[in-house]
Amino acid sequence: APQLLSPHKAEGLSFKPLSPAAPQPLRLKGGAVEAPLTGYIFSLFKAIVGSGILSLSNGVAAFSDSPSMLLPSAGLAIVFAIVSAYCYSLIGLVCHMNGATSYQDAWARSIGASSAWLPGFACTSQTLVACTAYAIIIGDLGHDIAQAFGVTGFLGERNNLLASIAAIVLLPLCLLRSFSALAYTSMLGVTGVVYTAVFMVWRYFEGTYSKGGSFHKMLPKDKKPFFGSSVQPVKSLILMAMLNTAYHAHYDAPKFYWEMVPRSMERFNRLVYPSFLASAAVVVLVMCSGFMTFGGNSNGLILNSYATADQLAIFGRVATSASIICSYPLVFNGFRTGAFALAGVKDPSQGLKDAMAFGTVALTAGIAMVMNDLGFVASFAGALLGSSIIYVFPAMMHMAAVDKAVKEDKALPKRKQKGITYGTDYTVSQGIAGLGCVLGLIGALVSYLKKFTTILD
Repeated sequence: APQLLSPHKAEGLSFKPLSPAAPQPLRLKGGAVEAPLTGYIFSLFKAIVGSGILSLSNGVAAFSDSPSMLLPSAGLAIVFAIVSAYCYSLIGLVCHMNGATSYQDAWARSIGASSAWLPGFACTSQTLVACTAYAIIIGDLGHDIAQAFGVTGFLGERNNLLASIAAIVLLPLCLLRSFSALAYTSMLGVTGVVYTAVFMVWRYFEGTYSKGGSFHKMLPKDKKPFFGSSVQPVKSLILMAMLNTAYHAHYDAPKFYWEMVPRSMERFNRLVYPSFLASAAVVVLVMCSGFMTFGGNSNGLILNSYATADQLAIFGRVATSASIICSYPLVFNGFRTGAFALAGVKDPSQGLKDAMAFGTVALTAGIAMVMNDLGFVASFAGALLGSSIIYVFPAMMHMAAVDKAVKEDKALPKRKQKGITYGTDYTVSQGIAGLGCVLGLIGALVSYLKKFTTILD
């Protein structure tokens, strides 16, 4: 007979069955057939890798101009990938324990429905920040592409070009009645990131940006590669904050958990860790090649550091711009959905949806015209929002779920108790939650002080 593929057990414990609203376990004819993990791994890899990695070279430059700092920086990137993967796995475990079907639902079932607005607010805010970061990238790369093709006049100015793209391209895309056609453009984003990583490595080893190289001569003085020996350890928190944006995919953890066939925590971990480690490899590659090419002058959007006449960089800018333009309406849709949910609007009219599109495009493009420092946006938002969504909230949900299981077990008659204890994972979650709060707050403060004051200079 066909078997249910999701026994609700975690760490040897039994839990209540799923509610009717939860996805029901699949039944397969002839028994359970294990779907290959490679497809899931690639999908998660696509969800993790994004434009956030383009600011990481600047994260290293924020605290040092010395190449000797690359090794500890790469080590940090790998450690953050592993911890991020662990927290991603925690969300899957919470879903496994209590049948939660979304990030916010996992909070509601473990901590309480009354405060479930908190992760909803954080995730919705993060999507708005992402739209702003996308607008900055579109403005910067669009201007570089325009320069490469000799565009002058009105469209030769960055802000004019950004306003035009926002009005003629982004707004119509955000006004679409369905975004299903854009869902397939995620492959374009992965292709653009991989291409960018390859060309950056090539340019470094080729040496055309080194002193005496053909592109080195084309760069203005304030963009020429610069290396020294200065190190300001406290500013390494900026890199740590940026690394949060590089591994930010945790809101979708419940979706990946429930889509697995068959479903188990052992298989889920076999999906999570390879995906995050593969992402870490790309992160390290882009971060190191960019810094080794430009050193202390690595731009907040590393593609801005390359000469406008560099054809390989032009292709990278075009590919990245196309990916960002196609991704913007998808991220906007996430923001709009979250904003309506927080406001308690269950069935918004089309007019209200369209008004949200006009307002969001205008707001994010306007911010991008005034503040075009992607590095600051990535570090400040990564510190406050990224650390909460990636580390603090999953750890809190796990602790609450375990605490509930322990108390329920103790409430049973003596002969039915399973002897459930808090265990090492509970202690680890306590440490992650505490450290995430501290690093998040200090990282945001350091990012702000570096950007708007001279205290850290």
